[in-house]
Amino acid sequence: GSLWIGSEGGVTRYDGRTWETLSVDNILPNASIFSIAYTLDGTYLFGGKDGLTYYHQESTPPWIRIEPISGAFEQLAPGEIQLDQGEPLGIRYVVGDLYTAAGALDVIYRLSGPEINSTWTSADGDFVELPSFAQIGAYTLEMVARDQAFNYSEPARLTVNVVTPPATVNMPLVGAVESELLFAFVVIGLVALISFGYMSVGIIQSRRRTREALIRGYNPFVSGEPVRREDMFFGRQELLQRIVDTLHNNSIMIHGERRIGKTTLLYQLAARLREVDDAEYWFIPLYIDLEGTTESGFFHFLMEEILNGAMTMPSAKENLQPEFEDLLYRTTPTDDYSDREFSRDLREVIKVLQAYGETRFPNKQLRLILLLDEMDVMSSYSRLVQQRLRRIFMRDFAATLGAVVAGIQISKDWDRVESPWYNLFNEIALGPFNRDQAIELLTEPIRDFYRYEPAAIEYIIAHSDGRPYRLQQHALEAVNHMLADGRREIRMQDVEYAHEHIQHMNSDTHIGLDMNGSQPDTSAETAEAADDATPADEDRLHRERAE
Repeated sequence: GSLWIGSEGGVTRYDGRTWETLSVDNILPNASIFSIAYTLDGTYLFGGKDGLTYYHQESTPPWIRIEPISGAFEQLAPGEIQLDQGEPLGIRYVVGDLYTAAGALDVIYRLSGPEINSTWTSADGDFVELPSFAQIGAYTLEMVARDQAFNYSEPARLTVNVVTPPATVNMPLVGAVESELLFAFVVIGLVALISFGYMSVGIIQSRRRTREALIRGYNPFVSGEPVRREDMFFGRQELLQRIVDTLHNNSIMIHGERRIGKTTLLYQLAARLREVDDAEYWFIPLYIDLEGTTESGFFHFLMEEILNGAMTMPSAKENLQPEFEDLLYRTTPTDDYSDREFSRDLREVIKVLQAYGETRFPNKQLRLILLLDEMDVMSSYSRLVQQRLRRIFMRDFAATLGAVVAGIQISKDWDRVESPWYNLFNEIALGPFNRDQAIELLTEPIRDFYRYEPAAIEYIIAHSDGRPYRLQQHALEAVNHMLADGRREIRMQDVEYAHEHIQHMNSDTHIGLDMNGSQPDTSAETAEAADDATPADEDRLHRERAE
């Protein structure tokens, strides 16, 4: 209930928490009130000089919003903050009501917490300043708005967690600095110092490597040899990964002009498959060069290469070699070893390899991938031999055996419906490098050692037609010419000399020789090469150079 008091100044009401006076300014027609009556429907009648005043209270409550705006606080969550001990706190509030003007609304608040049990206190304006919080602990601030009809809003609450302030250290010229902040600055400074030192060491080492490269004539470019090192393979990483992703259930045919990079791609594919961690399969890639293989000895040669590749696996001598002793390959003459003997031996080899992988690759299926280079040789074989090999891939060992074949004309020879190989392989045409691939091939092998004059690299690209081996040849000769002049920048004069020298020699076997006929210091496994050179080609090349 409430206490109502009529007087010459109006009607005053008190509900136990707050007071409110109804006057001529808001409700009453006359300030003098002599009697007050209450009806059953909740209406009040005020009797005064000018008669009765009818007053019916509305029941819509007001609303209030609060937020901290000053003090050393940290917002933890909506309605919860953290404050350092001994710090004051400023609170701003906003109120509103449907029937009562904001200026006529009454706001009260109270703070409860350690050793505090405050009563409701009236707030003025739109700001409340709370004194310093002396005790550590959790405090609760409540603020309520009331309209003229004595409708109260829902309390707006704010939890204040008062904590011990962080330790500080007095620093010259700066003053007190938080210990944690100082520690963070020290750590950042140390990291910056270490980084600077590391960068300095890197710069010094880079300069030293450059000097050493100039002294020993370092030239990473090659001509006529495939790329075997993975870190020197550039330009076709995306294609390589696409092939790996396809090999789970498919075989692939790679075709392209001579020296476009097919052999390098097969070498890199073998290295990638040995390292791939697949959820379903474990791969055994076997590179096999078919150049010079006769039709009569084909299956015998194929089994020989499979066994040689298998014996390169870890612990093969102890675990695999004894199991291979009873194969028909050991006792059958080369020309008599047909697809039947090959199939029997291959079935036994796969059985042994599966047992080998049970402990090393548990719950994974074996996938034996034959990487067959110079596959054009098979185009000269009889249709019967080709059909028998297709049967081995398609029917007898389809779940375990896959192949990646590479050649020049195989796409034209095998794309006809009457070909035994029709529709067996996913076809990939290997073409020249695009501009980005060419730049990668030319710049990455000599990064941190040498650099190009912008016009020089454009000259090489323009005169190489995207052919990897041409890019290699120009870069190889240009670097040699640069080194002879004692520089570390490849200039136009170097690449122009390289182009003229290549045109003059008109033979790939001479590319890379200096004017005295000696071979410069090069690394044979660097950069993306033009590379379909076979072991026979390499032997011939080395003999010619030696002569």
